[in-house]
Amino acid sequence: MEQYMLGYCGIAAMLLLSVFGMPMAYAMCAVASIGLCFTLGPVNAATQTMFVAWEQASNFSLMSIPLFVFMGSIAFHTNIVADLFDANRKWIGFLPGGLAAAGILAAAAFGAVTGSTAAASATMASTVIPELEKSKYDVELSAGSIAASGGLAAIIPPSVFLIIFAVLTDQSVGELFIAIIGPGLLVTALFALYCIIRCAITPSMGPRCAPASWAERINCLPASIPVIVVFGIVIGGIYGGLATPTEAAAFGVVGVILIAACMRRLNRDTIRNAFREGAKLSAALFFLFIGGWLMARFMVTTGTTRHMVDLFTSMQLSYFGLVFMMFVLYLILGCILESTSILILTLPFLYPITKAYGVDQIWFGCFVTLMVALAGISPPVGLNVFVVRGICPHIPVMKIYRGAFPFLLMLIIAVASIVVFPDLATFLPRYMMSSSY
Repeated sequence: MEQYMLGYCGIAAMLLLSVFGMPMAYAMCAVASIGLCFTLGPVNAATQTMFVAWEQASNFSLMSIPLFVFMGSIAFHTNIVADLFDANRKWIGFLPGGLAAAGILAAAAFGAVTGSTAAASATMASTVIPELEKSKYDVELSAGSIAASGGLAAIIPPSVFLIIFAVLTDQSVGELFIAIIGPGLLVTALFALYCIIRCAITPSMGPRCAPASWAERINCLPASIPVIVVFGIVIGGIYGGLATPTEAAAFGVVGVILIAACMRRLNRDTIRNAFREGAKLSAALFFLFIGGWLMARFMVTTGTTRHMVDLFTSMQLSYFGLVFMMFVLYLILGCILESTSILILTLPFLYPITKAYGVDQIWFGCFVTLMVALAGISPPVGLNVFVVRGICPHIPVMKIYRGAFPFLLMLIIAVASIVVFPDLATFLPRYMMSSSY
């Protein structure tokens, strides 16, 4: 058997272990370690494992991830998100489906202070769904819109997925953050418009709320200031040359803490809970990084990565043919794996393939981010769906999936849009780079 076949067998074994319930981080670590024992010997395999674990745990670029997660936890526990939802409700709640659209806009704003889709889904489910139920909104629309809008945290910068992509492919985090703004606004608009149009067609699905007075609307505007300030600190710091992404994340954390303190919403329990949640999620992500890098080393050692690149280039696919194959791949993987696992698993071999085809890597980062957001609501393993179910156990899982299906179609439309009109993702970073000279 050719050595590269050992790599393909390893991928199959890893997916099989995941399907049978083993966490992806464990599956990748186990398969890669055993595979490296076959290719390099036990001593060298142990050395590689320890080196990769140390390298990932001390990677300065990855330090921004726990900081962004902690920033989102503070924002959640200090009710900054609830204020955002209330402000949006007063401005657009009078529209058909306006309350659901307000929740989506609040989720997009929350995405500006956290990169975690699970945290966003949990936050929005606990904040918005009770209000939708009180207003007699359709259960499927309520749960589906919130499960889908949790994925906006993956798209709106600062995004944990974009940071992972940048580290794995050696791209600029700042350029990726700017590039994803266009697709992020497009997805947010598609989600909100769907709720409004669907409820305009069937008013019973999303009754109108009583319109707020102009005085109430003006008075609620300060609720958006914390998000604007934090977003400005992070993105402005990066593009103003004042800070690296990791330093900007640290400034963002300090900004959220100071804002919460000024609002008199910061206490010992808030800090303790935010640290606990941030530590748990960050530890799980770093374990995935270690498993992903070990798997990448194993595939390079066996020559599997090189074989994949040669195989794709020999097929002489067109640009759209390659994109379609990647779309199908991510769609299938989204049905069986969690979003972060998909990203870490696929990039080690898709990155060299797309590079060989001359695909713009900033555009590719936006494409991959939209696809992993789509994976968050894909049955049967959509993580966001199960997070919403955990917060609202009285809503059946199948109802959440049915409600999320139209939003899955909206994400597919957004993916098709950046494929047909790549400037949606590449114009802003290209313009900003050219204007800086």
